[in-house]
Amino acid sequence: MSAGIFAQIAQLRDLLNTMERDLGIDKLSPNERDVLLAFYANAWCDGDDRPVCTTDVVREHPTIQRISQPTFHRTLKKLVEKGLVLQDRSLGAGLYALPKS
Repeated sequence: MSAGIFAQIAQLRDLLNTMERDLGIDKLSPNERDVLLAFYANAWCDGDDRPVCTTDVVREHPTIQRISQPTFHRTLKKLVEKGLVLQDRSLGAGLYALPKS
């Protein structure tokens, strides 16, 4: 394997770490960060122009598939408590909103 590809991966990781720190998500656990980013990666805008996503869609995201279902739901609960994912009962079961930036 070429050392160049590893150097590129190291640069990407440094860039990602800087971006996470700038956004303040570096303080989240790896599971919290992965679940949050999977929500954003799969969100769509509803009729009120709110970014929303279902847990079923998030669970299918490649970075989330390694997380057990109980761990996923504990992690989601923590994200809701932190206000990073919004639970709105009017949206229906399994559908969550994301804060507008």
